[in-house]
Amino acid sequence: MQHQSLYRRFRPQRFAEVVGQPHLVRALRNAVREDRVGHAYLLSGPRGTGKTSTARILAKALNCEALTDEGEPCGICDSCIAVAAGTSMDLIELDAASNNSVNHIRDMTEKAALVSSGRRKVYLLDEVHMLSAAASNALLKTLEEPPSHVVFILATTDPNKVLPTIRSRTQQYELSLVGADEMAPHVRAIAEAAGAPVDDAVVDYVTERGAGSVRDALSALDTVLAAGGIPDDRTDVNALVQALARADLAATLIAVAEATAAGVDARDLAERTARRLRDMFLVGAGVEPAELPPADIVSARELSDVMGRRRNVRALEALGSALAQMPQSADRRLTLEGALVGLLADEALGAGTTDAAPPASAPARGEAGAPAPPAAGPAAARAAMAATTAPPSLDAPPAAPPPPPAPPADAAPGASDALSAQAAPPAPAESVAAQVPPEPRPDPTIEAAAAPSPPATSPGADAQPPTTAEPAPASGSAMTAPELQRMWESLIVGKLRPVAAGLFRDATVLAHERNVVTVRLNEGVPLAQARRRSNEVEPVLSELLDQTVRLEVTDPSSAPGPPPEDVAQPAEISSPTPSAPSQEAVAPASSQEAKVQRIVDRFPGSVVVRDDEATT
Repeated sequence: MQHQSLYRRFRPQRFAEVVGQPHLVRALRNAVREDRVGHAYLLSGPRGTGKTSTARILAKALNCEALTDEGEPCGICDSCIAVAAGTSMDLIELDAASNNSVNHIRDMTEKAALVSSGRRKVYLLDEVHMLSAAASNALLKTLEEPPSHVVFILATTDPNKVLPTIRSRTQQYELSLVGADEMAPHVRAIAEAAGAPVDDAVVDYVTERGAGSVRDALSALDTVLAAGGIPDDRTDVNALVQALARADLAATLIAVAEATAAGVDARDLAERTARRLRDMFLVGAGVEPAELPPADIVSARELSDVMGRRRNVRALEALGSALAQMPQSADRRLTLEGALVGLLADEALGAGTTDAAPPASAPARGEAGAPAPPAAGPAAARAAMAATTAPPSLDAPPAAPPPPPAPPADAAPGASDALSAQAAPPAPAESVAAQVPPEPRPDPTIEAAAAPSPPATSPGADAQPPTTAEPAPASGSAMTAPELQRMWESLIVGKLRPVAAGLFRDATVLAHERNVVTVRLNEGVPLAQARRRSNEVEPVLSELLDQTVRLEVTDPSSAPGPPPEDVAQPAEISSPTPSAPSQEAVAPASSQEAKVQRIVDRFPGSVVVRDDEATT
């Protein structure tokens, strides 16, 4: 006798044999027993949950010659035997995926008026959501008012794609996945009926692979019986999930290599891993999936505690993205490995930046000069980003800088005082501005010699190295205009769209009062266009400052306000002696040269064409 798969041999033949759908079975039994069968039904649910089997049982019950009192077909009359064998003229099954044109539906509706040998003629349209729009509309009239002896049963795995006009003409029943508490006894009973009893380990494995689908579970049982035991590929997913839980990149790649070397497809491996991560997430959140065996629930809870919710969600997102890219990928394994490497690399970088302590050279200060408590949340993250422009280094921390050297013999007068001012401890900016008049800036050579010393807060020493900047305050809402100016290009303009970024890149922050930030644009920037684009800057400022912010754009031709006190202006340091031109005369040309230098540094190899009104 030819071998037949288990899910075909043991397909339910009575309502009582349908597993895990008590609401559907109860409704159909009552309808058959009380002769209140509807003219159209819509059965929807995942694959392998009993949609086609239930439709066949209903067709048997409607034409059974010896119907029981419970509404069950007898299974021994000629009509029941013909339906079970697939030779009945009272049950017409159509695959809507291949019979989805208007001609197919027109042919079916024309034949529906013909009377058959039985009492009822049942039309079963499987995967009805595959019908074309024209075919669905052609079905509407017959579906709404069919002949009295015709019953339509529509089955689909995607009810959202079925036209609402079709759904409104049917009785709708949703079939759900079968839980592990019902699946495990069913699998054990099928194995015993097939003459191959199995142990608990096989039942748990088959239940897990079925994932709530009876057909998938019986197919997995067929595979186990044919192989003589559980395949070795079960440990592949566990090894991969354990490596992801520990954030071990080497173990993750080894697990993928071993699984693919054993013949496991990369897409199947990714799907099973994502399903396992989803179970871990639900169990960690206190939800126990019904289709998961008790032993797997315990292991999922342990792995969830090790992995953590954040890494679990990021791993699910990475695998989901990889699965979406695999249909267009030439190498599925490469896509999977790339997603896993990117996930763990981001995890390692995030752990190194978020857990790092603030720099000891410039700690945040609270009231009365006391160190402020460590901040947390988005404001602390933005402060850490503003405190450095270079990526965190993995090398050992550098040694303490040596004491500042003595000034050379030929140094300009006042160099010793400048060095002493740089080596002195920081003083409040308000007291310095109120008591000490501005002094001439030190010689660049002396400042370069004293570079290892800690930065001072006095107005005469506000030039900073290009790789670091002063840390922003812990609370974004307390940022001043100079502090906003320092991070304007990196943390605000860098997040804008190209057009808005070009308009606001060289803007000057004039003031920050309450929830209003006032900026002045450079000459040549269209004011009307900048004001229209200000709504793109306001969300970025609001996120940075932790409050709703309104941006005011002033006219570039208006009188310029005073520059920020502590904004670095390296162009003004080029005047060491009082005999040099005044700072007001040098600043425009120096700022222009600094802007040109920034453009050349950002785009190496570019050609700068100057358009100066004073040039003839």
